[in-house]
Amino acid sequence: MNNLIIAHRRRLISRKVVGVLWIIVAIGSLIVRKDILETRDWVRSIAFFIIGIVFLTPLLGSTKSQIEICEGYLKIIWLNWLRTVTIQDSEIERIVFAKDSVKIYRKEEKAVNILLFSMGKEQKNRVYKFFTEYAQQKNILLGN
Repeated sequence: MNNLIIAHRRRLISRKVVGVLWIIVAIGSLIVRKDILETRDWVRSIAFFIIGIVFLTPLLGSTKSQIEICEGYLKIIWLNWLRTVTIQDSEIERIVFAKDSVKIYRKEEKAVNILLFSMGKEQKNRVYKFFTEYAQQKNILLGN
């Protein structure tokens, strides 16, 4: 069974556009008020510039969804998640599919909710197929 990787190109492009716009606003605000620059103008421009850089870097979370099958556990990096979630095979109680999410219930810890609302039908089907095959392979319950 292969790892699941879904690239969200539209989201990446929109983040880059927003980041560039923030940087343009920062530079523009300095140019417009070049004759009478005050401390607050510099602070505002620096803040806008930093916001633009944050949008251009992966500080806002991952722009791709990825589930890696490792030896005895799943490593999940999902769209806009700031950290990776690791789930041991032995702690998975069941996997439940909903229209726009997949919920992985664990025995001792809080359930992991993987949201699919920003994905197309084909991408959702890939996720459902991946988890169905994974559950069959590891003898994990599917459903309620």
